[in-house]
Amino acid sequence: MNASTPFRLLRPALLSLCLLPALPAAVKKKPVPADTGEPKPYVLFMGADLDVERSSKYYRVRDVIGSELKIRIGQKEFLVPTHRRQTGIKVDYGLKLTAAAAQLDGLEAGPGYTPANDPRHKFDRESGAAGGAAAVQDLAYGAMISASLGASLSAGAAASAAGGAGAAAAQGAADAAQGRLDDAMRQFDMANASMGQDRYNTGQQAHRMMQELDEANYDAMEVAFKISSPVELEEPYVVILFKFLERGAKPGQDSLLIHAKALEPIGPKPKYIRIREGGLPVGFKYLDSEVHVYNRGREVATNVSPKRVELSRTEAHQYLLIDHLGMHKGATVPAAPVPGTLPRALRQQFSLDQLNRTLHVRISPEGALLGAYIDEACSLQLDDPAALAALGEVFYLPALAQGKAMEGTAKVRLADL
Repeated sequence: MNASTPFRLLRPALLSLCLLPALPAAVKKKPVPADTGEPKPYVLFMGADLDVERSSKYYRVRDVIGSELKIRIGQKEFLVPTHRRQTGIKVDYGLKLTAAAAQLDGLEAGPGYTPANDPRHKFDRESGAAGGAAAVQDLAYGAMISASLGASLSAGAAASAAGGAGAAAAQGAADAAQGRLDDAMRQFDMANASMGQDRYNTGQQAHRMMQELDEANYDAMEVAFKISSPVELEEPYVVILFKFLERGAKPGQDSLLIHAKALEPIGPKPKYIRIREGGLPVGFKYLDSEVHVYNRGREVATNVSPKRVELSRTEAHQYLLIDHLGMHKGATVPAAPVPGTLPRALRQQFSLDQLNRTLHVRISPEGALLGAYIDEACSLQLDDPAALAALGEVFYLPALAQGKAMEGTAKVRLADL
């Protein structure tokens, strides 16, 4: 997929902050050591989700397909056209945890020009025209020299034939040659006059280009980088959040351009991505930009993700528990696996049938896996070492009863993890 999706934000982006409460007694039983030297394969970072307006309500963007955004309303999926820039869209920021990561190298972002408005392109076009005019002048000069030589030879021949039998013919040839010389001289004079015009003066053109560059009449954003991932991202897309200030706007009156682009699969070999999107107000001031990468609708951490922190498995699990308790203070909710936490390497070991098989798990108040079963009553234990190993790598959130962690059960499919 190679389609780009530009948006002009219609309202301020929303920022959601996670408040981290103290853990209840059930979770405090296993405090995290200060530093155990444990590997840190997980990344906590400030991510961004897009919400699209449809019928006065906002729905989360789940994917970028071609030039359209995929959203789900109820059980149905819809594609929202993006060629109309008045599509309502907002950005919802929040902390995210992931084991998937992409590397962005050589990231460059800033203001730019569309080809029609670029002073450098204009100079190239005008200097090319000046080169063409100079070539015309050279041709006219050559034609004039040739005509002058012909006229001289014809005049000499006419003088030699004067009074003889061929005098009339020789004089006619001389007159014709002189006429050609007169035409050639007029053409040369016209070429000289053209070269005297400002539009053919490369010095003047270079001066105008420098003046226009100093005026900074930018009308486009430009972002370029190389992207790679140790594990293949099969259906990636990128979202650029480009913050700017319109010319004449007061500080604090920021605007935001959102640009989404579907990408080809990304693997260990770096791929160069360059994005230029026009349509911005001429003369805007660039403030800041962010690059967010997604795969199959889930955001992937990068080396340039805001508020990026690397975590060990223990630290990552503790963060999930804290966030779970803080988001459901005083609430009663069932236990649940955390989507996206099954390692990709393990996922690839299973067939489609194995991935879609429904299993049941018992989860402790600390969010630990107590057992896996093939029946809802949790009486028939799962006898599949590979599936058990995979389920053991998944993160779980405990059941809550009025905000207190307790043991519970959950239905799981490896395909959802």
